Amino acid sequence: MMIRVVMFSAIFFSAASVPATATETGNDGGRLVIGQGANSCWAWTRSHEAKTATQGLYTQWVAGFVSGVSWEADDPDTLTRMDFDGLMAWMHDYCKANPLAKVTTGADVYRNNDRAKRDLTILARVHRT
Repeated sequence: MMIRVVMFSAIFFSAASVPATATETGNDGGRLVIGQGANSCWAWTRSHEAKTATQGLYTQWVAGFVSGVSWEADDPDTLTRMDFDGLMAWMHDYCKANPLAKVTTGADVYRNNDRAKRDLTILARVHRT
């Protein structure tokens, strides 16, 4: 019985030590954001430059966000135009330039920029014909 109490305590306190935040402010349209995406780009940059354990949490959060948007989008090819490393490099550049922005905002800007580029490409093809 004592072993179960010790194991439960260890698991509980380990899980409680992982930071997770939620926000409803910023440029996210008032949507609730949970996980690393609710943190600032400054925190993203700091974790990547220091190569901390949270670096992986940030990158996987962004990958999941962009994948989810792609899954629900009218244009399911969003992810075929950039690989994982390219997306992470884009996010790193965005966060260095916008340290006060939320990670969510950066991922959404990527999505909107990608959509705008696609729309311009389609318009250029239509205009040529």
